[in-house]
Amino acid sequence: MNRKDGHLPFICRTDPYESYHQNLKDQAENALADPHFDVIAKYHAVADLRRLAQKHPGVLDRHTIRALEQLLLSGSFGNHRQSYFLYREAALALTDLATGPGSNGLGSMALTTLSHLLLQTEGSAHRGVAEALGNLPVKISGKRLGLDRGKTLPAISWTQLMTINGLTKTGIPRYIGRSLVVEMSGKDRLLVVKLAKQGDTAAGLQKEVRWMERLKQPDYAAGRRFHIPRPLCVQDQRVFRITRIPLAPPATVQRHPDGLAIAFLTHRDYFVYPNDPHVDGKSAREMLGRNAYLLGWLTARGVIHDAPIPLFHNRTQRLRRDDQGRYQWFRSGRLDQWLDSCAFPNLGLSGLRDFEHLKAFNGCSLSLYRHIGRHFLSLLLVAGSHFRARDKTRMGLDNNGQPVDARDLFDRQLLHAMILEVFEGYFTGFTGTSTAPTLPVDLDRLVLRMVDEMGVDRYMTELLRRNDQDALTDSEFFDFLNMRGYDAVQRNGFKRGEKDILISSGPHLGAFNRQISLPELIECVAAMSAVCVAGRFMTEAGNAM
Repeated sequence: MNRKDGHLPFICRTDPYESYHQNLKDQAENALADPHFDVIAKYHAVADLRRLAQKHPGVLDRHTIRALEQLLLSGSFGNHRQSYFLYREAALALTDLATGPGSNGLGSMALTTLSHLLLQTEGSAHRGVAEALGNLPVKISGKRLGLDRGKTLPAISWTQLMTINGLTKTGIPRYIGRSLVVEMSGKDRLLVVKLAKQGDTAAGLQKEVRWMERLKQPDYAAGRRFHIPRPLCVQDQRVFRITRIPLAPPATVQRHPDGLAIAFLTHRDYFVYPNDPHVDGKSAREMLGRNAYLLGWLTARGVIHDAPIPLFHNRTQRLRRDDQGRYQWFRSGRLDQWLDSCAFPNLGLSGLRDFEHLKAFNGCSLSLYRHIGRHFLSLLLVAGSHFRARDKTRMGLDNNGQPVDARDLFDRQLLHAMILEVFEGYFTGFTGTSTAPTLPVDLDRLVLRMVDEMGVDRYMTELLRRNDQDALTDSEFFDFLNMRGYDAVQRNGFKRGEKDILISSGPHLGAFNRQISLPELIECVAAMSAVCVAGRFMTEAGNAM
């Protein structure tokens, strides 16, 4: 119908879908603010916002970021079993805004909000925020190794190995673990013959040598001290069978039936660790910072060190668990025998070592984030063990059955500096930048908590479950009890598989089948890893502009 003034009536040409999306946004934001909505209702509201961020980001605005931020800060559902999934979804909605096109320029605001939340949240909200940042897309992939297969392995005696390589020993052969080691003539040279254990493969041994060869290439020159061993070949073979060695291996080393081995020349500092009792605090700090840089540098080039130290949730159960008992740090479970794990770290004065644990990375950002977290956790545990190594007699329980208190061995100021140097070294190596940002962690509180938990051996026991006993032979069962301090009379009182047995195996960080007693350490690791991935993401984005 025409109006009386002769003008056509106003016709609304607003896109009905745009109106629908605006209403959906408003409803979702209101649901997040409403205290009467439960965790499931809020999860669905966050999911609606994520869908809008992915498909219709233009409808979202600063109010959306504020609503998601307030949900993560509220801690309303901190004790709810499903809260992690809610908080992770909320944080991922912010990363969707940070990475998606057409988000009204909200990307930098969303990233800044997430970075601030790392310091302001805890528990499941902190985990959700850290994992969301760790999930930011980065372009990292490694080149796989080529291996020789099916070749006959040559045999050689110890004397022949020395002769064909023109080596003259100046020291007495000795074992360090399964490696037969002897000083050589020449400047700071050490010969290492690494014996294969029962169950090892020629391919696994060859992989370690191949990594030595690859890391010698100019593309992997890190600009920091990093001694790469020089492998010795026998008839052009990297793996060989060695005979007539001058010293029998320790009883704990079960050699491969074919006598497989590899050999290499390395620096005498190869076996000097940050937690060696003779290493002072200044040297330990330098080693930790430099090896953190090297780990970050290699990770950025798609080379992952999978075991700076061996970490387990439960060593005893590793034969029957799908995860072999390996520690998944992001789950915050109890950490098994932490000081034993730190005894011989794969990092030291000469740099990183034990290249059998290197692998080419080809995976998603979240997987990378978790690898980085394993690196940080390993480095910080070794830092703590440096102080305990100052007096190794003070460990376990005293004569009255009370936990030994060794907190006085710790230098809090030095530990604080070690943590910062580890973070800054890793960040600069991984991102390729010259400086690191402020670490979003309360370091003073973290240091206090690390000293309290690492300095007092409160958790010394675990249960040997019947299922684990059934996996042992009678001989293995009684040998295990003997190693755990049970005398002959006590051992004879047990029958394998009859009942769970309490054993002393610590110190652990946390009670058996419980969470880690130092959750602040896990939150620090998560924050460090998240900041590194976010830093790499921003570096790549800046280079692409």
